[in-house]
Amino acid sequence: MENFLVGYEYGSGTVWGYVAAETAQEVVAFLPEVDIWEHPPASLSVEDLANLAGQPAIAVNATHALDRLLSNFSGMNAAALVA
Repeated sequence: MENFLVGYEYGSGTVWGYVAAETAQEVVAFLPEVDIWEHPPASLSVEDLANLAGQPAIAVNATHALDRLLSNFSGMNAAALVA
């Protein structure tokens, strides 16, 4: 399994997180709502990325995976991670 950096745009910002999957195509198949980022955007600082890395990666086929992504985000410093 590999952890893929994903972003979910929700109108006024982006929620970031990691999704664990075998391939990027698997992420797209299970979570078409998210964008996969090969490299973090410049708007994410080293501190932001460290905070993200401290959160558990969400299994791509987990029940309510998108809700889990949003839940992880709500437990973090949201202001720092909204791009």
